Amino acid sequence: MSGESWPNPALEADVPALPCPPNVIEWLEKLPPRILEIASIIAQHGGGIWVVGGAVRDVCLGINVHDIDFAVSLEPQQMMEIFPDSIPTGIEYGTVSLRGDGVFYEATTLRTESAYEDGRRPEQVSWGISLSDDLERRDFTINAMAIDIARKVMHDPHYGLQDMERGMLRAVGQAYRRISEDGLRILRAYRFLDRGQAGVWKFDSELSEALRQNSHMLKAVTHERIWMEWLKILNGKNMAKVVEKMAHDGILDSFLPGEWSAQHLRMATLGHHFVYEFDGLTRFAILLAECFSIEVENALIKLKLSKKERTYVLDLHGRFGTLPHDSLASMRVFRAVLGEFAEQHLKLEIVLRSHGISPSRGSGRENADTVYGLLEAFEALAPLKSGHDSLIDGHWLMERTGIAKGKALGRLKTWLHRLQIERDLADSAEVETVLCALHWTEENHLDWPKLQYPD
Repeated sequence: MSGESWPNPALEADVPALPCPPNVIEWLEKLPPRILEIASIIAQHGGGIWVVGGAVRDVCLGINVHDIDFAVSLEPQQMMEIFPDSIPTGIEYGTVSLRGDGVFYEATTLRTESAYEDGRRPEQVSWGISLSDDLERRDFTINAMAIDIARKVMHDPHYGLQDMERGMLRAVGQAYRRISEDGLRILRAYRFLDRGQAGVWKFDSELSEALRQNSHMLKAVTHERIWMEWLKILNGKNMAKVVEKMAHDGILDSFLPGEWSAQHLRMATLGHHFVYEFDGLTRFAILLAECFSIEVENALIKLKLSKKERTYVLDLHGRFGTLPHDSLASMRVFRAVLGEFAEQHLKLEIVLRSHGISPSRGSGRENADTVYGLLEAFEALAPLKSGHDSLIDGHWLMERTGIAKGKALGRLKTWLHRLQIERDLADSAEVETVLCALHWTEENHLDWPKLQYPD
């Protein structure tokens, strides 16, 4: 990048500067031109600007940076004036969103905060020009670093880089005070333990004790915020170890039904190799497998999951403990009903049965080896000759049976659709042959088989 395009130094920080590590310098050299433009505009107006938060942490760890946030010394109203197309996304806390090329960059005015009386947010926010004070209010040392773009230096007053090298998560200042300010920091702490390919970090002793002593603080956190952090934890590469530690520390008891410290079998399921194929929502369903359906539903509602998320988890939970029969007919129906989730269901059953988990529904008598056999049979199942859609419609069926529109017609059509799939019928002529062999005129339509799984 040419020297002419690099921004002039903005306001200098009141924090000692350190040389940036080589990988950070390399990252800075590849910053989008819009970021350099933003830095130049702020410098021209006598302000300071620093990259802060997760972007600094992730670039130091060698992780791809997805979001870039800034701390600035200019007050929110001035930021809105010099960036007319910005958006006041959280202006009461000093945050405006600056437009980039298809992205937004959050810029937050340097600030100090009063006490967190409700355990959720500060009572008062005051604007400042001290980067030192701003970093002092942050939660963990790895999140309390800053990068001066123009000078290509770092500010790390709380030794976050050193903690990264040790694989240690440590609070800024007094751990008990930092955690008691905002209960959500408890979940954030456990989330930051998961370092992906780098494995799982540890808490320093002071932070570990503060987390256990303040677990009740989660009661003051909105359920939406809890769910957002919990889902991030469940999606983590090393979530099995992190969730097990949360159970041991009594954290899960704060927002999930039951007592979790002794749930060793449930924790063991999360380490199964199939679980790494699943997303966080599916992993959550595994943890809830032994809960009654009403407990699951209440937990999902309490955590404010979306209707789509609740339906997904409840559908999985409702099928736990069930298996198709080891026959072509049963396997075909199973595949037709569950579609893309059929293979997943068998893998989930292998996970549960491998660890002795007994879902509230289903006997689960078949062992994991039996289910592995069903999985092999499923993978070898040939495609149906005519696909999964019904070969006939209601008009076709009315012409041949004289049944008027209504429930009986619909149930007979569904029965024939099931037989079409079970027997792999090729065309409507074969369906008609089957229809002629059914005793539909002599039976109650409410007893006719449906196309469903489980039956």
